[in-house]
Amino acid sequence: MRNLMPLLLVLSAPASADLLLNYNGFYNRMKKLQQPQYSDITLAFALTGERSGQACKYYSLGLKSDRHDITLDIAGNGEINLPYDEALKDSNAILEVLQADNAEPCQVQLRLRSRMRLANDLSLAELQHYRSQFDLLLDDMAGLSKYWLPDVSGVIVEFADDVVMPPLDAATLAVTQCQAKRCLIHLNSKLPENSHWLFNQRPSYLLPLINRNTK
Repeated sequence: MRNLMPLLLVLSAPASADLLLNYNGFYNRMKKLQQPQYSDITLAFALTGERSGQACKYYSLGLKSDRHDITLDIAGNGEINLPYDEALKDSNAILEVLQADNAEPCQVQLRLRSRMRLANDLSLAELQHYRSQFDLLLDDMAGLSKYWLPDVSGVIVEFADDVVMPPLDAATLAVTQCQAKRCLIHLNSKLPENSHWLFNQRPSYLLPLINRNTK
């Protein structure tokens, strides 16, 4: 089943200190995103603390093989910019995260999200487009198991700062929930074609909103 949290998927179990993962697993997931039907979404990989959820603390982070020694950087939200490189796959490269013994253990998380920066005014057509791509990719990754998976019922709009509920008509207000740094927008209901959401700040990205009920 799509055992998904609304924001992210845990890709691996946390380790007590050092974290070593085969690059091939990342490559195979990124390969799906090379198809044109997924042009507006991406799978972002993040290293976060197992308890805090904050960006991982480390003293060495990179991809290693007998032919490669690539240093990686980490963003403020924990995301790492992994290259999509067949040579790394063929050389069986390893993602190596070295931590101090007393550091909070790291975990690798996979975030399915929008690829490009968005405007603060989002239309219904735009949100439905992203919802469709999220749903298609999750089914593609699941294979035959897709027939037992929950639906992507809408989108989560993620912000850098606490967001104010935008001015909405009755129909859009009924399907929108805003709290702290995100808004949940349910798209299963029939909405007017000109529906839109004008936020007080630009979203950081969109994430899939997963229906807990199975199909």
